[in-house]
Amino acid sequence: MKFLHTSDLHIGKKLDGFSRLDEQSEVLTEISNIAQSENVDAVLIAGDVFDTFMPSSNAENLFFEFLDLLTQKGIVTVAIAGNHDDEDRLTASKALASRRGAFLCGADNNFNLGRYGKLDLIETGNNYIVFKGDNETCFIATVPYFGEAPKGYEIDKEKTYGEKVGDLLEEIFSRKKEEYTAILLSHLFMLGGQTTEGERSIDLGGAKVVSPNAIPKCVKYTALGHLHKRQSASKSGNVIYSGAPLQYSYDEVGNEKSVTVFSVINGEIKDLKTVSLNSGRKLCKLSVSGIESADVILSKYPDNFIDFTIFSDRPLAVEETAKLKEKYPYITKLKLELLSNNDGDRITGRKHLSDKELFVEFIKEKYGKEPDEELMSAYLEIIAEE
Repeated sequence: MKFLHTSDLHIGKKLDGFSRLDEQSEVLTEISNIAQSENVDAVLIAGDVFDTFMPSSNAENLFFEFLDLLTQKGIVTVAIAGNHDDEDRLTASKALASRRGAFLCGADNNFNLGRYGKLDLIETGNNYIVFKGDNETCFIATVPYFGEAPKGYEIDKEKTYGEKVGDLLEEIFSRKKEEYTAILLSHLFMLGGQTTEGERSIDLGGAKVVSPNAIPKCVKYTALGHLHKRQSASKSGNVIYSGAPLQYSYDEVGNEKSVTVFSVINGEIKDLKTVSLNSGRKLCKLSVSGIESADVILSKYPDNFIDFTIFSDRPLAVEETAKLKEKYPYITKLKLELLSNNDGDRITGRKHLSDKELFVEFIKEKYGKEPDEELMSAYLEIIAEE
């Protein structure tokens, strides 16, 4: 049995106000084509399907188009909710979607048994689903992100989050028959995981850390979501974050995006590999000395999203900034680093200037000369009153 593992699609996510739906459509099509060319039986999506609890209709349409692409190719999909998803909303259409072989899994996996794509669904239960192929049978534990306690379970509130996860996994895998190969599909932050800016809004480094030791030893492959960088969460065993399919923050610059493909053969994981993704705009950080040199470097990255810094010994005119953004519309961050005329020390933008210095720079930029003493005194008086 062959699988493709992906996660953290974040459909509907924006970058500094820029929509990325077109890129997401492109990369989801690429993933479906990889699944077909690799001849996989099932795609595993490890949470954060959407970027918000209430995704737009365009975001939802895109996800269901993706499921349709896969099911048309005879490929089963198994998806769970992440911390950015509303589990109830994500699984609301599960009865209809499962008829096509797309299983939106929560605590209650009450699906009709039968043939889907190249697999037979032979057993379901709370937080698990069992598929039989020609020569293998896989027990897939489906564990969405949960807060204080998972749905439908009595959990000791005095235990740590990691202990709760361990107890839950032991309970789920206790239902696995010995001849089944165990796979875990979950959305967790594992101890030692490398984070990016995209995950900083959630509790990553605190109470919700889970040790890899919480994963039962019977599990042959753990398909994780939550962290956007592709990485292994354990030196032993296949505990893997596939990573997000697009670069979603500037600290992902240079990170190759991919999906993970693996096979289950005679109850063991074989042919484990990553397949690169090439869709979507790449992110880059650029800097230049003086706005006069901006074209030289920006022209080399016409299709990238850019975090751009200009080092200058003078403020930029409004017209200069407007012209730059018009010519290079994918500059999402534009920062000015002013250089001191005295000793060359850098002053970060204008935010470190005093009220008086800010006003002088504004008048010079607007009228080409410094404000007279009367105007300056009136301005400082108003500022003092505020």
